Amino acid sequence: MPIEIVPTGAPVGAEIRGVDLSQPLGDNAFAVIEKAYNDHGVIFFRDQHITPPQQVAFTRRFGEIEVNIFSERWSVPGSPEIVVVSNITEDGKPIGIKRAGENWHSDMCYTARPPRGTMLHALEVPELHGLTLGDTEFASAAAAYESLPAALRERIEGRKATFDFTGRKRSFPPTADEIARNPPVQHPIVRTHPF
Repeated sequence: MPIEIVPTGAPVGAEIRGVDLSQPLGDNAFAVIEKAYNDHGVIFFRDQHITPPQQVAFTRRFGEIEVNIFSERWSVPGSPEIVVVSNITEDGKPIGIKRAGENWHSDMCYTARPPRGTMLHALEVPELHGLTLGDTEFASAAAAYESLPAALRERIEGRKATFDFTGRKRSFPPTADEIARNPPVQHPIVRTHPF
């Protein structure tokens, strides 16, 4: 079955069909996937049945994996690159990060070198009061920037913002050690995508 790229019609996003991520991908097939990622910013594959090592191997094809600091507390056994997001508690302790991503954010912006992207793999999508949770939404920073008035674009050009790990307001705040290992870092407010 040939690989099919189906754009969502939104400023970001495309579904990729005709790929089984549990099987090895040839370089040509991966080049099509990577081009879709570069072109659409967000790609998704439906109905994938992959193991954690397969997920890590596929992710590694995009480049070096930047490990999220919360993997030290909540990672998949044997795959520290994968952080567990879960609302399940076992023996009085959460098995993963609860309520992750409730607010708009950019993953790992507290690091000096934020990752190129994030790979998510939903195994079980929870419900709360009859509502399906886990609906990850994405926004196009490029489209948002392009829609800004020219005067505002000029005003923010060349400016930087400080990302401070101590400012994280989560149900599981960072520890003193995590804060010490992640000092405040500055990033340009406007960044050009390298691809």
